[in-house]
Amino acid sequence: MDDFDRASALEAKQTEVALANHMAKQKNKVEIESAEECIECEKVIPKARQEAVKGCQYCVNCQANQE
Repeated sequence: MDDFDRASALEAKQTEVALANHMAKQKNKVEIESAEECIECEKVIPKARQEAVKGCQYCVNCQANQE
């Protein structure tokens, strides 16, 4: 096994560990309820968005501005 193989194996292991840590955090994350009104502009967030984007706090326009 040469240096490149060892580096590749190490990178794969680090990626595996990082992914496992991320998945564990997501599993333990407490899901918040979607807001009925946007916390930025106070417009009503449609039910369809509330159900499609669990935990949303912004309307579509304000979310786009946040990103």
